[in-house]
Amino acid sequence: MRVSGLVLRSRHVYLLHAGGDAHARVLAALPPDVRAAEEAGFLETRWYPYEYLVILTETIDRVLGTGDLALAYEMGRFNCDKNLTGALRLLFKFGNIGWLLDRAAKAWGSQYDEGRLEVVERDVGRRVVLELHDHPQPNRAHCLGMTGWMVRAVELSGEEAPQCHELCRASGDAVCRWTFTWARGA
Repeated sequence: MRVSGLVLRSRHVYLLHAGGDAHARVLAALPPDVRAAEEAGFLETRWYPYEYLVILTETIDRVLGTGDLALAYEMGRFNCDKNLTGALRLLFKFGNIGWLLDRAAKAWGSQYDEGRLEVVERDVGRRVVLELHDHPQPNRAHCLGMTGWMVRAVELSGEEAPQCHELCRASGDAVCRWTFTWARGA
């Protein structure tokens, strides 16, 4: 399985944003092949092994965090803020959250070369359920990053009190699933 450099580039930007010696500390903890790609900054137009995303996310969490993968979630939120700018952010602010999460699901194929993310249930104005199918290498750090991104997207849409219930194959669940519920925004 491969991942777009765009996804890995967001981790690189997160590291640079952390400041201080964060980048150097994480680089020192990475295996040589991932370190070389990180030092180059990841090309957005290139595909990389999916393992690079997992290793980089877990290493950032272990070196800069506590090793509990909480930073994986925060990296997803950060990534959403960095990627949704300008006119796209306005679309999220005034769009229907079901439509927005559907767009996010359709973007999966441009960022990963295996698996598919799809909206499997939509109750307009109340609930959206997404599932990840045919993903050969489920990983908790990856799912937490996706959760952070999607929760932040829901927040940016103006929905009040978004809630996300997540299931993850890497945690022993039968499926990776995100169930979003929220109160209607004013």
